[in-house]
Amino acid sequence: MENLSRQSEAEAEVGPTFGWIGGALCLDFANTVSNHRALRPGEKLGSFADLITWCRQADILDESASIEMLRQGTMVPAQGERLLHVAVDFRESLYRAFCDVSQGRQPSKCDLDVINSLLARTPITLQIGTERERLVCFRTGCALDEARLLGPVAWSAAELLGSSESLGKVRQCAGEECGWLFLDLTKNHSRRWCDMNDCGSKAKAKRYYRRKTGRSEELESRS
Repeated sequence: MENLSRQSEAEAEVGPTFGWIGGALCLDFANTVSNHRALRPGEKLGSFADLITWCRQADILDESASIEMLRQGTMVPAQGERLLHVAVDFRESLYRAFCDVSQGRQPSKCDLDVINSLLARTPITLQIGTERERLVCFRTGCALDEARLLGPVAWSAAELLGSSESLGKVRQCAGEECGWLFLDLTKNHSRRWCDMNDCGSKAKAKRYYRRKTGRSEELESRS
């Protein structure tokens, strides 16, 4: 999954590498843990700065807003820690909810309550503006930091959970420890891996090794 990042080389030296294979913003946010199924998952949102980096790469914040948010987090560390705690709790509810969906189960009321609670704190504002000499509709949230950072993720989750067509395409990577979530947009709905060059190739290598060692053991038993 590390090779799926949109991070620049400079950013990769100082922060985590994020993957962008979900097909929906909310799924990419749920995937900010590597090897989610493992006994020791790899947390990618280990600090408030990591959260800001993810929001910047997801185009939720522009560069100036990212710098300002980091400055505020440095000046008031408790506020940054609170926002990080809210973000991680929200992410885990998203992850469990969409894992349930991928298994054909209804998400738990507890996880839906967490998602709905954040939605209630991140109202949408629609505005008409111009872009390249044409009118466009912009969707923005309120000025509160929580809404600025997590509002677009919450809106993405609400849209996906409310779309029966898209919801039926939610899948979980078949990698033994991966657990990343994605929308299966293939024509025959047969996608199994977060990426064939990552978990897919690992599984292929394991199958080859098992076949090879199985044959070797069989030959040894005959000798």
